[in-house]
This record gives sequence, C-alpha cells and structure tokens, in this order.
Amino acid sequence: MAWSGAPAGALGPDDYVERRDNLGSNCWVQRDVMPFPFASVSVVVDGDAMRNRLAGGSHWYEFGKSTPANPQLITIDLLADCLNTTNGNITNLTQKGATADSFEAEEYMGFSFSLAAGNYTTNDSNYLAGVTYPFYIGTLPTNSAPTANAGPDQTAVASGATVTLDGLGSTDTDAGDALTYAWSQTSGTTVTLSDNNSATAVQPTFTAPTLSIGDAAATLVFSLTVNDGTVDSTADTVSITVNPETASAASEFAAKEDAIRSVITDDAQRSLNNTLASNTRLTRKARGRFLTSRAQMQSDGAGLASRNNIALDVDGIVVATPEQMSTQGVFFAQTGNFEGTKRRLVFGDFDIQRDGDTGSNTATISGKIAWEQMLSEQTMLGYYLGGEVVRSNIRGSFTGTQDKYGVSIGGYFVHALQENLFLDGFASLGAGRNNLEMADDTLDLTSEYTTQTVTLGAAVSGVIEQNGYDILPELSVAYGRTTIGSVGFTGVAYGLTDDTLSLDAGSVSTATIMFRPEFRVSLDGQKPSESLSTLSFAPRVMCERVQVARTTNNCGFGAELGISSSTQDGLTSVTATIVADRIGNSTRSSLQLNLEHKF
Repeated sequence: MAWSGAPAGALGPDDYVERRDNLGSNCWVQRDVMPFPFASVSVVVDGDAMRNRLAGGSHWYEFGKSTPANPQLITIDLLADCLNTTNGNITNLTQKGATADSFEAEEYMGFSFSLAAGNYTTNDSNYLAGVTYPFYIGTLPTNSAPTANAGPDQTAVASGATVTLDGLGSTDTDAGDALTYAWSQTSGTTVTLSDNNSATAVQPTFTAPTLSIGDAAATLVFSLTVNDGTVDSTADTVSITVNPETASAASEFAAKEDAIRSVITDDAQRSLNNTLASNTRLTRKARGRFLTSRAQMQSDGAGLASRNNIALDVDGIVVATPEQMSTQGVFFAQTGNFEGTKRRLVFGDFDIQRDGDTGSNTATISGKIAWEQMLSEQTMLGYYLGGEVVRSNIRGSFTGTQDKYGVSIGGYFVHALQENLFLDGFASLGAGRNNLEMADDTLDLTSEYTTQTVTLGAAVSGVIEQNGYDILPELSVAYGRTTIGSVGFTGVAYGLTDDTLSLDAGSVSTATIMFRPEFRVSLDGQKPSESLSTLSFAPRVMCERVQVARTTNNCGFGAELGISSSTQDGLTSVTATIVADRIGNSTRSSLQLNLEHKF
C-alpha cells in the first residue's frame, strides 16, 4: 500500500490529525500499518466497483489487490459511491501535503471534503452537510485565514447597464486550499445576482437600476467573504455608483422619437392626399375634354373649335368636417387645334388641409404642363411634367414649419369602352426635397430629407339615360405611397448640439376602392345632360387601407346629395354637396362647395 520514492521516517503511522475509520457501507479509511518505512492514508473499497488508484500520500485500492503503478487522485466519484450519494453532493474536495513526487517537502498528507446536503450515518460517524471532514496523517501546518478582495469601486456605471463583481483578487497563503465565495448586498437598491443565479460565483453579475434624467445617482454596496475550507476571511466591500441618463440632445431625441416620427409621417400623409386628389381631378377633367373632342370629331366642328382655347379656368372647393377643413382649387388654361385632336394645357392646383387633432395645416400649390392627343374617337392619351411648393405649419407637441419643393412626371388616359361607358386612369412618380424646422420646450430640430411618391388610379364610369333622369355609375380605385426612409437631424438641447441624430420614418400609403352610382335629375325640364340646374343623389360603398405608423383596414358606406346650377352662358357654375360616410367605427360628414368660372 506504499509507493516507491517516499522517504523513511518522515511520518509516523499513528500521526492522525483526525481519524475516520468508516467512510461508508463498503469503504473505510486506514493508515499504513505494514512494516514498511512509509506512511499513507488509504480509502479501501471492498468489492469490484472500484479499481486500484493512488494519489501521492492519499490513495485508495480494492481490498486485497496490489497498489497500482501509476498513482491517481482520490475522486469525487469515489467518495460519492462510498457515501451512496450523487457527485454534486460532494464539495470542496481538497488533497494536500505529500505526493508521490514531492514527499520530502511535506510532513503531512491526506484529503478532506464536505457535503452539500444530507445527513449520512456510518458505523463510526455522522456526516453532516456543511462540515469539513479531514483525513490526514502527520502534523498539519497552522492554517491562515484567506483574504477577500471584492475588486475596485466602480464609479461610472450607466443606468440599466450590466455590472460584474470581481472576487478574483482574493488570496490564500496556504498552498492547496480551495476558496469558496459568498457575496451579499449591504445597501442600495436591491438587485439580483444573475451569474448562474448564485451568490457563490467568483464574478457574479447584475443589472443596474434604471435612472431617468434628473434622478440622483444610486450607490450599491456589496460584501465578499471567502472561505478556505476551514475559516472565513474578513469581509471586503465594493461600492457601485449608478449614474442617471445624461441630459443631451441625443437623450431628448430618443425619448421623443415617436412624436418626431408622427410629425413627419402626418405631413407626408397630407401631401400624399393632395397628390391623389390632384391626379383624380386631372383625369375627371380629362374625361370631360375627351367627350368634347369626341363630339367635335364626330361633327363638322361648328361651335366647338372655340372650346379648344381657354384663357383661364378657375375651379375651387371647400370641405369642412369635425376632423379637418380643406380647400381645393384648380386654375386651367388650354390651347388646341381646330380639329380638337391635340392640345397643350397649363394648369395647377391649390390645396389647404388642416388636421383637427393637432391643428397642423398644409398648403400646396402645384403646376403642370400637359400634352394630350386624341388617338381616335375611342382613346385619348396625355402626359405631363409638374412641380409643387408645399408649406406646412406644425402644431401639437412640436411647433415649426416644413417647406417642400417637388417635381413629378405622369400620364393619364381616357378610353370609350362603349358609347356611354368609359375607362380612365393615371400614374405618376414624384420626388420632393423637404426642409424641416421644429421645436418644443427643450429640443430644437432641423432636417433636410427627400421623399419619393408614386400614385396609381383608375375608374370605370358611364351614362345611362332614363326617362327624366340619368344614372352615372362609377367604380374607382386609387393607390398612393410616399417613401421617407431614414431622416437625419441636427438637434440642440441644454446648450449642446448633435448632428448625428436620425430615425427611420418608413413610409405612408393609402389605397381606396369605391362604387358610386349617381342619380341626376333635371330641375328645369331639360335633359339632365343639357340642364342648367340639376339635383343629384349618389349612394356609395367603399373600402380603404391606410398605413402610417400602423395599418388600418376599414370598409363602409355613404351617400352624397348635391345641387348644381350654371348661368345661361355657361361661364359660371355653383355646386353644393352634402356627404356622409360610415367607415369602420367612425362617421364622417362634410359640406362641399364648388365654384367654377371661366374668364
């Protein structure tokens, strides 16, 4: 049971510091009593479950077998088997003193261990949880208490940051001692040590408290005690100082991103609505010019040629609802050939929209130059180049202004499917340069960014003449999308300037589909198409999809009731229309007034 290389006389066979003869049901500890000039501590196993092993001065072997040639450590597996428990219940296994290679340097040898839980009773002893059980031969040196080191104080921890405590600097002058660590919080906002959910980790972590701008700094104090298997160290403490969010342009911007994004997207939505309304009016007016040209091509042109040259046409509309108020208008001039097959037009729109929720308003002036050609009596094509100037007054959580300068190209068509059935549509692409200035009580923002807009629309309309009234059915679809993307800002707050601010404003879009049959009755006894005064009623069914910060889908129904009157010479006309819609869970109503005069 001895091993070669151990010097004689260094240890005596009776030099137990503490003796434990019975370790378990089939294991026991014995000293070397053979008449050899050696001494050892052995764990003897009765049975075939374990094989011969040797660990310097501490070894174990199967009873009745010879000592193995190559010493091996006493393992947790062995002790767990001896006590009939799990490996995880054996803790703090420490082997100290002499080894097969360095016996001369030590005057003791053996091992010790503890139990994590349980109460194990053998023939000789009770083994209790948390108690260290030593098995040594020789004289143990005087044990020195270890020294705990909780690491340096941390004075600049950010709000909500992950903090790591560090006990790696803890030491023990006694060679071979395995240290255990015990952390505890002694003051400050309570946090949870999160490294393996254990306060016994060498470097546990926790999440610092969240502190807002203006809050006082928070100091958290932690205490560390280490143990060498025999005695605790004196506690060492470490202070962690958590600082609040720093007041800056960046912090103000981050806290108000949603409000800033709403300003940009709301303005883009109003501008998109203006563009869709302008293009819709464009195609409806083109439908009227198509009918005029078609009639001219089918006749000798008498009385029609003059209509191909219009000096100025002014058309306006006012819309008032509980949610918003808007005005829309058109100016128009036209030059064409005698046959009415070609024309050049210069026209524009002016539009004002007001948001009832925020008080913001947007004014738009746009101009277009267009070229139209009658390809045949059934088809007319047109294309245009356009520009616009937009001015928005921003109200709400932020106040300020936004100027937009845009250009666009587009095309449109009108086609007679049958004698009184028509198909028309439009498409356009546009780009805009936006200059934004806005501010609240603490943050001033300026930005220059670009937007891109695409619109598409189509309508099928017709005229069904009945006895005393006309039916004008219309099925229309329209779609518009404005892409904004990333918007960069220069921000000023608390006297500090930051030109690196940005947010992703995404895009806005609107899609609608509407079926609108209009019933038109003459008030002067003439045919509705020739009457100077008409009464109209138009029920309608519609669905819309609007995407701004989120997507909403709503369908509903509504109706229009209108009256129209024109002067005998046809130069001046007035139309009044009452509109009421039920879309989703909301009711929309408006009064529309339209005035048109040709100079």
